[in-house]
Amino acid sequence: MPTNPSQDSAKAGEDTSSSILRGIATLVALAEAGRPVAFGVLASALQMPPSTVHRILRSLCQSGYAVQDPTTGSYSPGSAFLRAATLFCAGTAFPATVESALAAMVEQSGESAFYGSYLSEMQRFRFLVQIYSEHAVHYVLRKDKNYSLLWGASGRSIAAFLPEKTLRAIYEREKMEPQGNTPLPDWTRFNKEMASIRAAGYCTTYNQRFEGAHAVAAPIMGSHRRVVGCIGISMPSDRRDEGKIEELGALVMRWAQELSFVAQCAIDKPPA
Repeated sequence: MPTNPSQDSAKAGEDTSSSILRGIATLVALAEAGRPVAFGVLASALQMPPSTVHRILRSLCQSGYAVQDPTTGSYSPGSAFLRAATLFCAGTAFPATVESALAAMVEQSGESAFYGSYLSEMQRFRFLVQIYSEHAVHYVLRKDKNYSLLWGASGRSIAAFLPEKTLRAIYEREKMEPQGNTPLPDWTRFNKEMASIRAAGYCTTYNQRFEGAHAVAAPIMGSHRRVVGCIGISMPSDRRDEGKIEELGALVMRWAQELSFVAQCAIDKPPA
């Protein structure tokens, strides 16, 4: 049977586009891991056939965008990827705006402030930046660990703004593996809690992820209103003031909106 050249061309274009997107997803997953990652863990996170992931990794290693440890067999971002990421970050206002926002939040609240990034391929998040208050006692958040989205103001401020299908999949996967200080409610109640966070625009928790910790956080939205991270304020629970929670919520939302604007303009409007 004769083939339609236009259909063949469209099919080839779709295959090329899919391959590019799978390659990008693999690079992002390598970056999100935060450390050398085993092949099996990477394939599982990407939800791709192992043969596909292996083919992509081989191409990425050949081009310098990924490297494989000859001893452990694990994979990491390569120098070509690191160079591209560094150039992109240097060409946007977002990192500097994060620092400015956190400094302002510390000044205005008297407590420590943090920024966390949503790791879309791993479906977790990581604290990337924290500025501490002048209090002698404060929480030091680990930047070398990926955290669940289901516990804590930081995680839930991101989780509440994910598509429900994605959030349900995360919930089903992690509900039997508590990674916080309190058990998860059933899905119906949990989903209602997410709706309440969306309605408020911020999330506050107390002793939920860490014993004796209190935090207030709001989501940062990128292009197409997709959540890219969160910004928030943390403190020991003995400094928690119920009467100031709404005030802190308004503060973190204001700076989250500022960062959302910068994130959405990062590509189109780089700094002069």
